[in-house]
Amino acid sequence: MKILAAFEEEHELIERVAGSLFRWAEENGDEADAKRFASFFAVYAGGFHRRREEDILISALVRSLEVPADRGPLRVIGEEHRRLELLVSRLAAAADRDAARVLARTLWEHIDKENTVFFPEAGERLPRAGVAELVDRSMTGAEGEVRELGERLLGQYPPLEDPETMRGAGCIACSAFTVSCRGIEAEWWNDWEWEQHGRGDAD
Repeated sequence: MKILAAFEEEHELIERVAGSLFRWAEENGDEADAKRFASFFAVYAGGFHRRREEDILISALVRSLEVPADRGPLRVIGEEHRRLELLVSRLAAAADRDAARVLARTLWEHIDKENTVFFPEAGERLPRAGVAELVDRSMTGAEGEVRELGERLLGQYPPLEDPETMRGAGCIACSAFTVSCRGIEAEWWNDWEWEQHGRGDAD
């Protein structure tokens, strides 16, 4: 599915700029650059990337597959989107380096769970429901300019990894697992899927 490939490609840039932001926070980068980072995350990662996830992909899952939006993975994703928006606002308002660190770490975990759980599951389930492709939208001129801003920030602040951040694939690596989400199998699988995987009844 083309839109999922596009989302993953966008994640690569967002992930790298998160590393640039982490370097900015750790190495006391110019406070004036806080607004530049915030602009990238608000306009490109938020307005372009995240809004399409919600308006196109998540809407299709709810509409075509009746995937619950009020619990499980979709609730977790939505809550994280709102949390990311608040962190970006804090960064823009006060060049808050603590908010920058939390923003980068939250983005890394969020991208891991979408790349390894959410997108693969959506890519398998939508075609089974007769949805071969989703209609995407093009990037606006303003969004393209902010994407270029992200590329310039990468040159100014080479991405820095956080040695304290543990990254991983699958539901088990998600901080929401067993806390506010029981995982894909419990939340999304139907009786047929449990039988196909030899796991018994969904109950």
